Amino acid sequence: MNVERSRSLRWGLIRRLIMLQAFLLVLFVVLLAGWIWIINPELEDANEEAVRVVAQHVVRDADGRLQVADAPEIAELKQRYPDLWFAVRDANGSVFQYGQIPVVPLQQAFPWTIERARVEAGNGMHATVENRDTPVGRLQFVAATERGFANDGLNVWINMRVDVAKDANGEIRWLTVLPGMGAIILIAVFPMLALTGVATLLVTPRAVGRSLSGLVETATQAQAIDFENRSARLDRSKVPNEIIPMVDAFNHALSKLDEGYNQHNRFLADAAHELRTPIAIARTRADLLPEAEVSRQLRDDIDRLSRVAHQLLEMQAIGAVELRAEQKDLNLLVENIAADLAPMAMDAGYDFDFEPSPEAAVFVIQTSTIEMAVVNLIRNAIDHAGGKGAIVVRVGAAGTIDVCDQGPGIAPSERDRVFEPFRRINTSSSGAGLGLNLVKKAAEIHGGKVSFFDTASGFCVRLEIRSIASSVAKDQGGRGGKKQS
Repeated sequence: MNVERSRSLRWGLIRRLIMLQAFLLVLFVVLLAGWIWIINPELEDANEEAVRVVAQHVVRDADGRLQVADAPEIAELKQRYPDLWFAVRDANGSVFQYGQIPVVPLQQAFPWTIERARVEAGNGMHATVENRDTPVGRLQFVAATERGFANDGLNVWINMRVDVAKDANGEIRWLTVLPGMGAIILIAVFPMLALTGVATLLVTPRAVGRSLSGLVETATQAQAIDFENRSARLDRSKVPNEIIPMVDAFNHALSKLDEGYNQHNRFLADAAHELRTPIAIARTRADLLPEAEVSRQLRDDIDRLSRVAHQLLEMQAIGAVELRAEQKDLNLLVENIAADLAPMAMDAGYDFDFEPSPEAAVFVIQTSTIEMAVVNLIRNAIDHAGGKGAIVVRVGAAGTIDVCDQGPGIAPSERDRVFEPFRRINTSSSGAGLGLNLVKKAAEIHGGKVSFFDTASGFCVRLEIRSIASSVAKDQGGRGGKKQS
């Protein structure tokens, strides 16, 4: 099975930007070359024009010396550029000069390997050097149409001239020329593409990272949403506009799930509440039955049904009802609960003992929630310890409440799963598998936990809590309670 790899938005943008830049650069060069080829412009300045006109009228006299014939074009050139000067040389050293050459180096011959050059003298004067084939042989021309202004130094620009292959009829051989043109375009485009590509690699990750910083924060918010704060929603103000529809869809889905969960909770709470009345009626009528084994079993079954309905109501109430947090001494609270349940434990065959903390154990708690948790722990010990031995309830100053018995306890392999709703290790017991789930919820509300440990004489369940003022109630802002969702 092929697993589709996740794609990076950042590197996807970089790759597409580089491809777009390469395409645009190649297209620009191709269009520019095509435009130049179509209009076929005469790309020459005044100096180049002077060289071209002079080269068309160079002749030799009877002694073989270079001369420039008097022609209307030459006269027009001299009239248009009053400061015109030029020099014509051949390979044998013969020179023809016109006008006053303002710079000494320009009076000397340039290397014949330089086909064309643009020379700027220090006085601001520009001249053109060019080798041309003429009817009297290959000659070197130096020409300028202005004298410039006073300055120092000498700069030389070398021009490149490209001739394409042609056949005997003068037609361009495109099959030969096109590969060369492609290579030239590549040579021209590659440096620019490399430069823009490097710039893209350096700029795009940072730009995209800054643009997506809000998205990363939103993803962190999404990871923090769980069962206990499912009413939270993602902040859409920090994500790019293109991501807002997805954030809105995610928030809409959360709203639907939250609404469905609340409807489910209300249904269970209503169902459990509606069961109370018929259960109470059934218990009253069972008490009126003649004493017999069947009536006794019937009362036990009704008691079990009543306990399940009561625990279902407690499950819906924990974390969903706003309860007031108050300061309580765990010693007094647990002692009262132990006193209420001691007769039930002794009737079931147990020795029952309560051990308070030698120090004060005062915590800010939701009293009814802790009462419910302790009651469930003691009743679990009564139901599962085998009807013999002792049950000891112990309070620690650090906020621990231990319920220990001498029964078989919970196997280590099952201890992580017993908190699941309706998880029953002993299927023959009267419990519904909801007690430890309720105890765990109560511990989490108070920033604590539930743990198990074995002793020399049996098994213990420990409920650890902290003051709700330092955990959950810190966000209440003095309202005295917090709605858990």
